[in-house]
Amino acid sequence: MCGRYGLNHPHPVLKDWYRASIMPELKPRYNIAPTNNIVVIRDLAEGRTGSMMRWGLIPGWFKGPGKLPLLHNARSETVHEKKLFKASFHRQRCIVPASGFFEWQKMASGRKQPFYISSRDGKPLSFAGIWDSATTVEGERIDSCAILTTDCNALMQPVHDRMPVIVPIEDWDNWLDPMPSTDEGLLPILKPFGPDLMQLWAVSPAVGNVANQGEGLIQSIDMR
Repeated sequence: MCGRYGLNHPHPVLKDWYRASIMPELKPRYNIAPTNNIVVIRDLAEGRTGSMMRWGLIPGWFKGPGKLPLLHNARSETVHEKKLFKASFHRQRCIVPASGFFEWQKMASGRKQPFYISSRDGKPLSFAGIWDSATTVEGERIDSCAILTTDCNALMQPVHDRMPVIVPIEDWDNWLDPMPSTDEGLLPILKPFGPDLMQLWAVSPAVGNVANQGEGLIQSIDMR
């Protein structure tokens, strides 16, 4: 699954990379967790736009009070048919920019070792996302999103069995199209990213604490 990632590409780089007319000012973040507010990319009436949303999908029918659902991931194999996700999948898709993400490998000793995974060329990764808007009983609107996951590629398999769906640049327009789309047009996008386009290395267990931040969290460590 995808439960932790980072985004430290500068604001101008993200704006140019996604050809966005609007992009929020962002500070580097090295340990983004579910329920955090994150930047997402959408195609809206005013053009391609970056905006902030809660990471953890809140279905449009949710009114509260009560505990908010923690739907930070959706499986790509069933997203088109599950009641919680299918409306957003067909009508409300987004891209979640990331500089890299973390996964934990269970070691023979029983401990879990975190790894950081990023693109080999240093460009941002574009996670496939879906979003929704809910209005609370107090009238507050909450925009929220989930990241889609798929089977791991060959690079990731020794570490974990799932990874985020990463949308290649040639599929951005199709994925972000705000018009209702068919399963036949969307499902082929939801596949593991090429392992030759990615790299990974072991990082400090400090990333396991969501309170920790800083560039040190993505520095390679010696596992010997």
